[in-house]
Parts: sequence; structure tokens; C-alpha cells
Amino acid sequence: MNRIPRRRHGERGATAVIVAISLFAMLGLVVLTVDVGQLLFKRREMVNASDAAALAAAQSCAGLGDTDDPAIMANVFAQQNVSVATGGITEMVGCDGPAFGHVTVQYGVDQSLFFAGVLGANGPARVTTSATAGWGPTGGGNPVPIVVYEGLTQGGCNIVEGIPEGSTCYLWYDNDLFGDSAFGFLNLCTESDPCQQGWDVAADASCPADRRDVEEWVNGTWQGGPNITNYPDGATYVCRVSGLNSDIWQNDVTPRVGQELMFPVNDCTTQVDKDGNVVGCNAVPDKYNIVGFIVLELTAVLDDQADWGAAPSRCQTASATMNPGSPDIDLDVAAANLGCTPYDYIGNVDVTGQGGCCAEGTHYEYDPSTHVLDWTFTGGQQRNVRISWDYGTNGPCGPAPSNSSAVCLQVTTVSPRFRGNIVNSGGKDFGARSVRLCDLQIGSCPRDEG
Repeated sequence: MNRIPRRRHGERGATAVIVAISLFAMLGLVVLTVDVGQLLFKRREMVNASDAAALAAAQSCAGLGDTDDPAIMANVFAQQNVSVATGGITEMVGCDGPAFGHVTVQYGVDQSLFFAGVLGANGPARVTTSATAGWGPTGGGNPVPIVVYEGLTQGGCNIVEGIPEGSTCYLWYDNDLFGDSAFGFLNLCTESDPCQQGWDVAADASCPADRRDVEEWVNGTWQGGPNITNYPDGATYVCRVSGLNSDIWQNDVTPRVGQELMFPVNDCTTQVDKDGNVVGCNAVPDKYNIVGFIVLELTAVLDDQADWGAAPSRCQTASATMNPGSPDIDLDVAAANLGCTPYDYIGNVDVTGQGGCCAEGTHYEYDPSTHVLDWTFTGGQQRNVRISWDYGTNGPCGPAPSNSSAVCLQVTTVSPRFRGNIVNSGGKDFGARSVRLCDLQIGSCPRDEG
């Protein structure tokens, strides 16, 4: 007779243990999925909040024309991303003054834990993030396509780094004035734009003839760019746009009167011709060399002779014989005697005479500050010598050109402004500022490398 074996008592409860362990693992997965997932999602929100806060504070610091409090602006933008975020600025260097600076913020929020308490992790958990944003001179943005010359006096205003706020400038655009400005329009098309590239081209590149986008560039509806400079690491050659209809000044530039516009600044000493040869400031360039940007308030567009005064008149002395030791000639006195009045200025002085006479530096010296001509020639008599010069009265833009198609822009310099979207750490500082997120530990924040 066979006997039924007894069940071993040592296996009792094994299933319960396996179930318990499985439940613990499943609970861990729930914690990982729900609580940790919520923490990661909240961290992503807080990263956005801190980034926005840092950029808002930096923008407030970069522009001197605003009255915003960087701390308040940081809180506003952080809480627009996470309404219950708390924190603020932890470090701020160079706010409302220097060209370069940075601000660091830190924000946090409490996140409830739903299942982690079962595993001994009590909530809520604190999610904290920080961000740094720096600012510096603008190295790129979306400017108007109207060039400004660095270091040249365009109607009583010298465009230089650190130009004083509130200066009234009169910018002439005419082929016969301020270094052959060629009316100053630039091609803003970049390599990535759906038009023929004219910005940041090779020195000897062929400039496109297409001008269909100029109106959009001027009136601010252009969606291309941004236009970036290479300064100080290299040149940024930009094609000149010629042959434009003068109606652009009235139809597209004039409606922007009263606005603060960003203008590209040209270093005319390095501008080039179509073959890439440097032509300097006294020739019509094929390409400008843009080294930075300046923000100017456009206050008037004077595109008619009635707006900027009468063209200059010409005065000339009678023929005379000049001998070694002839007395100085005061053109102010000569003008009064000849009836060449009234006038605010005298310019373009020429001296001519018989037998190859007369060259300045050889036969005479002229001092434009005193209007006195000194006859220095000691080689004998010079016959039929005549002196002629332009004279006239100033309009609002100063001496008026003879070209009736000239245009004068009246602008006012402003304090440093946040404008543009690319920081150039070594760019020329004409008062346009940009901000960017950066990291102090790896040295990516904008800084003055001069």
C-alpha cells in the first residue's frame, strides 16, 4: 500500500513574500513615474523661470534709458513661468553703467510628493535652479540699412565710442559729401536669407543688383537676418546699394521719425572697392566695413533744399600779381569788399594763376579756422592770380550741398539701449547693448577683452 507524501512545511508563505517584494518594486516604479517625473517636469519649468528672470534683469541693467528695477523685473518674469516661484538676484555686476556686466538669479518652488512617503521620503521637495545672463556691445541684430560713418563729422556730430547722450547730429547722404557716402544704403541679405547675399561677403565679391527688399529693410518689416559683425576678429564687408528711387526717404524713412533705430557703423578707413582694394574715406566704396551698431532717435528727414537751406554761392577776387612777401589775404575782409555776404561759412578755397600757379603748400597756405591765406612763394612774380571760394548761410544741417538730391537726417544720440540679439564681447561700443544667457564657470559671459 502506497503512502501519500506529506507537503513540506518549509515552502509555506513563499508566494506572499514574492508578492510583497513585487509590490514594493511596483511602488518604487510608481514613485519613480509619478513623484520623480513631477520633480523633473517642475525642474524644467524652473529652468525656464530662472532663464527668463536672468534675461529680464540683464536687459534692465543693459539699458540706461529705462527706470526698471532689475530685481522686480526678475521676479515678474520668473513668476510668469511659475507663479509660486520664490527667490531673486544672487549676484549683479556692472548694472546701469559699464558696457559689460552680468546678473545671476536663483529661484525655487516646493513640489508635493504623493507616494514617496511610503518609502520614507517626506515631502514636499524643494526644486531650485539658477541662471546667469550677461550683456555687452551689440554684435548683431536687425538694423535699418542706412550707414553711419565712424569718426567723421556728419553735420556737427562725430560718431565715436562713448558719444555723449543728447547730441543732435545731422547726417548727410549725398555723393558729394562726407567721404562720398553714396546715399548710404546697405544690403542686409545674409547667407541664410532668401535673397542675394550682400552682408558679410568677401572683399572682392560681386555685389548683387537686386534691390527689391530695401523698402522692407527701411520700414522695419524685414524678417531676415540677424546681421552679425565679425569685429574684432575680422572685417564685415557689406555691399552698397545704389540706384535707388529718392522716394524711399519720404515714403519709408520719414514714417519712422520719432523712433529709436539701430544703424550700422562703417569704418571708412577700411572700406573697399569692387576688387577688394581699400579705398579709404574719400572714395565711393563698393562695400562698407561694419564694425558695430549705434541707436539713434530719428527726429527729422530733410530731403528738400527748402528744408536744409540754400546752395552755396561762389566768390572770386579780381586778377592780381603776387610777389614774394605779398601780404596775407583775409577772405572775410575780401568777402565784405566784394559783396559776398551774408555767410556763415567759407570753404572750398581755390587759387589759380598763369604758368601752372598755384598749389597749396608750394605757393600759399590757407588756414580754414581764420580764413586767412598766406602767400609763401619766393620764386618770383605770379601773374593773373585769382582766389575763389564757396560761401553761404547754414541751414539746420550746416553748409548745404549743391546736389539737390541730397538728404539730411536729423538724429539724437541716446543713452545705452538694449537693442539687437547677439552680444559681441569685443565689438565697438556705440551704445547698443545685447544680452545672452551664459556660464561664469566656463567663461562664456561677455567681458571686455581690451
